[in-house]
Amino acid sequence: MKKHKPIPSIIAATTVFFACIWVSCSQPKTTATDKPKQDTAMVTKADTSHLVGMWLDEDIKTDNGDQVAYQIVTKGPKTYIQVITFKEKKLSVNDNPEIGPSAMEVRKEKNKYISIENSKDVYLIENSGDLLIYDVTGFIAKCKRML
Repeated sequence: MKKHKPIPSIIAATTVFFACIWVSCSQPKTTATDKPKQDTAMVTKADTSHLVGMWLDEDIKTDNGDQVAYQIVTKGPKTYIQVITFKEKKLSVNDNPEIGPSAMEVRKEKNKYISIENSKDVYLIENSGDLLIYDVTGFIAKCKRML
């Protein structure tokens, strides 16, 4: 009786085994919990800020002589007021300004913006468009609308 050599059978089985592994590894892995990728354009759009308005405080200047203005900016569901400074006649305005570290979050009630941190800080937009600023002591300033 002639013995069969097992070598060709082992080689064939090994080749089939590695071929199956290679095909398995080359396919993208998916699971039941995989979520579709978000459209990055939509995410970016929601994260951009929007300039609501800007007002010049004509009564004060910084120690360097810069003019002072206030911006109301929305970003997503939140609204902020922030102070900006600029050299006379050198103001560049961005429709999507950055929210600065000193910006204060406010909530809107009709034509008023009230500080989340201190409810006595109130920013009232008049029918004329000017911004009136109040704090715990009362009226502080009237700022002329720039934008």
